[in-house]
Amino acid sequence: MGFLSTRKYFDFIDSYTALTDNEWIEYKQFYAALTMHIALFGYSHFTRNCAEALKSLGHDLTLYCPRGDQNFFEQAGMASVGLPVVWFEGMADPALAQTLEAQAPELILTVIFNHRIPESITQQASLGALNVHPAPLPSVRTAAVWFWPLRLGLTRSEVCIHHLTPTLDAGPVILRFPFRLHPAETQGTLTRRLNTLAPKVMQQLDHMLSENSLPEGEPQGPGQTYPSLQAADLWVDFSEPSESVRNLVRACTPYHAAQTRFRGNTLAIHELGEQAAALSPDSTPGQLQVGDDLWVCCGDGLLPVAVVAVPGEGVFSGKRFAALFDVRDGEVLGGT
Repeated sequence: MGFLSTRKYFDFIDSYTALTDNEWIEYKQFYAALTMHIALFGYSHFTRNCAEALKSLGHDLTLYCPRGDQNFFEQAGMASVGLPVVWFEGMADPALAQTLEAQAPELILTVIFNHRIPESITQQASLGALNVHPAPLPSVRTAAVWFWPLRLGLTRSEVCIHHLTPTLDAGPVILRFPFRLHPAETQGTLTRRLNTLAPKVMQQLDHMLSENSLPEGEPQGPGQTYPSLQAADLWVDFSEPSESVRNLVRACTPYHAAQTRFRGNTLAIHELGEQAAALSPDSTPGQLQVGDDLWVCCGDGLLPVAVVAVPGEGVFSGKRFAALFDVRDGEVLGGT
């Protein structure tokens, strides 16, 4: 009979006012067809929202997580979804393959998962294996999906769902859910927005699944791969253009604050103003100018320092920081 979307299911039962015995059997068959068995690998707040959405759409999910990633699983609150969990030692664990063979899922779905899933595992799903990637493909292949779209200064992003292949984030794309990025978007606001979008994306996936087969999808081009976020990525290079410096600060805030040094001590920059001013001929990168606001020299202009944090002392506006720390014209931010 095949899998039915929730909408088709309710269209079916609405056509009955009283069920005969045969109609009741058919009703139960339709109800069974409504449920797709999904093995979900992943752990993040976005993953949790996707799982909750699929559960609410009537699907039967089992969560899979390596024991070594239990901390990530717990931090994301994955247990709160109320789904069964299969723990395993690693992707080569024979128990994982045995469990999947016994449970016979129609779909394997990965959503923010830190491991490559081998073909021997993805082949266990009768319908196929998909990955949900909350960044544009093929232009932003990365595990740091909350960071690189902002660091690159993109004005639009998207959630992509693609077939799992041996090459990371390279499978044909079957669904794109585009959305705009605000000029002041931060890592925190992007994370919140993606969490909010998760149910809408899963609804679109649900409509696709109702066809009982997955589309071949759109092949990806060469694209670009970006590394996972490293500590070195957080340090500000004020010789870069002002827009690039500002993009870094936005991409870091609030979870991994952009770092610099002032008078030999680490300083976190949480916000830089949008309007750049012209540099004087003798300016150097990172040089501070004190006036009505606190300004820092970048590669092609001055940016107002809006919010900074001094470890152990507080979070300040640029103007308040300049007053409290007696910042003088010509002092410099910079260094690692």
